[in-house]
Amino acid sequence: MTHISQFLGEEADLGPEKRIAILSAPLASSVSWLGGTELGPQAIIDASPALEVFDDELLAETVRLGIATRPVPDFTGLATAVACGQIENAVAEELAGGMFPVLLGGEHTVTVPAVKACLAQYPDLHVVQIDAHLDLRDQYEDNPDSHACVMRRLDELGVPFTQIGIRSFSKEEYELVQAKEWRPFFMHRIRAEPDWIEQVCAGIKGPVYFTCDVDGLDPAIIPATGTPEPDGMTWRETIDLLREISRRHRIVGMDFVEFSPRLGAEHAAFTVAKLIYRTLGYIFR
Repeated sequence: MTHISQFLGEEADLGPEKRIAILSAPLASSVSWLGGTELGPQAIIDASPALEVFDDELLAETVRLGIATRPVPDFTGLATAVACGQIENAVAEELAGGMFPVLLGGEHTVTVPAVKACLAQYPDLHVVQIDAHLDLRDQYEDNPDSHACVMRRLDELGVPFTQIGIRSFSKEEYELVQAKEWRPFFMHRIRAEPDWIEQVCAGIKGPVYFTCDVDGLDPAIIPATGTPEPDGMTWRETIDLLREISRRHRIVGMDFVEFSPRLGAEHAAFTVAKLIYRTLGYIFR
């Protein structure tokens, strides 16, 4: 298969100048159960030219904002800390150049260096996380840099965050949530509280970094992930949330992680590509 180097393929060149940077971070050093997340960024890029660049909801060609796709780095054989250093530098470089960074993972660990880069420019940053899991373990399989620890590491950086779509966690993680008096938007809470999106938006202070672990969405929509959990967020719930956050707050960077290509579930890469494109439309409209 020929690798397409640009998100949206040839139509990416419709924008006269570039304002958005698509960065890939194919890190997969600590994946759980089903692997393959290192193939996620390229799979999303490869699926993206199938999108109509005229958005069916926004009735606009978001691509005309200008989207640049950076080359996919090779993290083979690199220590996690070294790869994360490269990711932080890459995101910082885009921000310094006035670009809006969109990071494609790879495992969720890549969020930590991306947030560090954004924190340097936006010290009052607030992270919004869509995820099936709390990711609040201190370490997992003796690895503090595991994808299962990403939000714990962000808490140690002093970054406030809002967790949405949660439906899988350990007893220790739940005890931490209770001790800290956090109120994640567990799926049972989303189903029970019709004003949950209003609650999410009201709790955000400062500019937003959005991280989407694709397993936050229901596996009926995105089965291609390492740890699919039933009863996830619907497409409608996800885009309604992103539309409202974008309307009321400034999103300054985002990532889409834990996508893992699956034979027979090729539609899932297209779905992630459309979610990215739609979210960019909301942010820049």
